[in-house]
Amino acid sequence: MSGNLPFFDPEATSIRAVIPTPRGGHLAMTGFPGLLTHVDGSAFLDPHQMAETLEGLHATGARQLLILTEEAELPKGAFPLVSEVSQSLGLTLSFAAIQDFNVPGEAFLTQWPERRAGFEQALDAGETVALSCQYGAGRSGVIAAWLLIGCGLAAADAIALVRAHFPEAIENRLQERWLLDVEKVG
Repeated sequence: MSGNLPFFDPEATSIRAVIPTPRGGHLAMTGFPGLLTHVDGSAFLDPHQMAETLEGLHATGARQLLILTEEAELPKGAFPLVSEVSQSLGLTLSFAAIQDFNVPGEAFLTQWPERRAGFEQALDAGETVALSCQYGAGRSGVIAAWLLIGCGLAAADAIALVRAHFPEAIENRLQERWLLDVEKVG
């Protein structure tokens, strides 16, 4: 993490990485704020950990958070709760689901040009753009790398930079190939 960013306790948050970009801002990758797992494997929301994660993102300069999970992946009430807590911190949420272990689909791609423009403006202003999926590795990593490609990095370099900050990022060959292919089309 860059030395000019505030410290956050990785044990108290779902924040996986904060990556500097060539545009001047940062990209933050996070698991769904407050999502934890019981010993039996069932998921639950911890409102305290959710608040810690969202406060940590805000402290890094994030003013917007893109949620990439599908609502059905999460415990009931997750979206309304994250919306409420985010609003109290001044974080603007947007939702653009990508299927777990997958790449952006048609609905995501249709909305992407407008979303990307807003994210690029935030990065140019020195802000942090926060990206959240279930764990903070696959879908968040793909979108972080895609934004880095938009900042002028080659796809292989963008993938390497994301993984240098969080080795588990960009979870599979499908996601890797998609990033290499998207670089070719611009």
